[in-house]
Amino acid sequence: MKTFKFKAISELTLSHKPGQKTSGFEKCEFQLQPDKILIQEAYLKNGELTYEGTKATTQCFVQALVGNIHNAHQKGIWDSAEHLKYIIAQLERGFIHPGANITIGNM
Repeated sequence: MKTFKFKAISELTLSHKPGQKTSGFEKCEFQLQPDKILIQEAYLKNGELTYEGTKATTQCFVQALVGNIHNAHQKGIWDSAEHLKYIIAQLERGFIHPGANITIGNM
């Protein structure tokens, strides 16, 4: 059995004005790094994600999110149900008010 890895990196840029309770979303940049043993063109073509690259990126982020939820619950930081409600609300918000700038590729 062979194993291989994908790395998906996400970087957020936020703005904050003194006196505000929250920060404003400016942009999100993300990048997929397929394992070197894989055929790179199956995941990235001309610097753009392919279908398989998009699927791999989604799996990386979803599994990291699930791990974060479990970790927060185990440590008593955040109840899983409340955490999941927060995530769903953030997803809804992201579709209602899309980000200012989303970049795929090199950061």
